[in-house]
Amino acid sequence: MSRSNDSAAQQPELVEVVLEKTHTHMGQSLKAGAKISVTAAQKTWLESRGVVGIQQEETSNV
Repeated sequence: MSRSNDSAAQQPELVEVVLEKTHTHMGQSLKAGAKISVTAAQKTWLESRGVVGIQQEETSNV
């Protein structure tokens, strides 16, 4: 049996964040305004250091 699906299932979910200041991500120096995909834990770490803003979830009144 192949276990390729097991490794895919173990990949953490990524969220997109917008940088508020210069940051190096995966070896690339990025400027404020750049969008990157990170795990929830990485997002929390970046928020605690002011690299990304603490974003509130959008709610729809429609």
